[in-house]
Amino acid sequence: MSTSPASTLRDLFLEMEARLEREPETVQGEIVLGVYLMSPRPRPRHGGIQINLGSELRQRFGISKGGEPPDWLFVIEPEIRSERTFSRLVPDAAGWRRSTTGWPDLDKTPVTLVPEWVAEVLSPGTAATDRGPKLEAYGAMGVGWVWLLDPDARRLETFANVRGRMVPGPAFGDGQSFTGDPFGTVPIPLDRIFV
Repeated sequence: MSTSPASTLRDLFLEMEARLEREPETVQGEIVLGVYLMSPRPRPRHGGIQINLGSELRQRFGISKGGEPPDWLFVIEPEIRSERTFSRLVPDAAGWRRSTTGWPDLDKTPVTLVPEWVAEVLSPGTAATDRGPKLEAYGAMGVGWVWLLDPDARRLETFANVRGRMVPGPAFGDGQSFTGDPFGTVPIPLDRIFV
C-alpha cells in the first residue's frame, strides 16, 4: 500500500521532530520548512540583547495596569511548532497579544499558537538562515511581524507579513528609537537594547 506525498512529508517531519527530542539540551536544533538545522551556541552579547529587548517590551506593553492583565505576553526562546509549514522554530523572542490571537499555554512545549511578533538576534553563524529560510518560514506560519537585530551594526530591521511573505519595513540605527507596528507610537530606544 503506497502513501500519499502529503503523508510522506508529514511522516518525515515527525521523524525530524523525534530527532529534535533526542538532542541534548546544549544543542540548538530547528526544523525550517522541512529542513533540519543545527545552530552554534550564540555569543554572550546575544543573550544580553534578548534580556534588554524583553525588558524594554515588558516595561512598555507587558505589565498589568488597573488590575487588568496586560495585552502582550513576551517569551524568550519559545519553541514554536507549525505542522502545516513543516517547521519547529526557536525565535530569540516572541510576543502574543491577548486581544487578537490570545496567549499560548505556557506549560506546553512546543507552542502551536503562532505569535504575532518575533525577533531574531543575528550572529555570524545564524544570519544567513535568519534572513533566508527562517524569515520565509515565519511568513508562511502567519507571524505578523519579524524584527532582525544586528548587534555588530547596532541596527534593527523590521518586516511585516503581506499574504504569507515577510516584506521589509523601516530600519533603525544606533541612537534612534523604534516606533511602529505592532507596538504603535510608544518609542523603544535602541541604545537601551544593544549591549
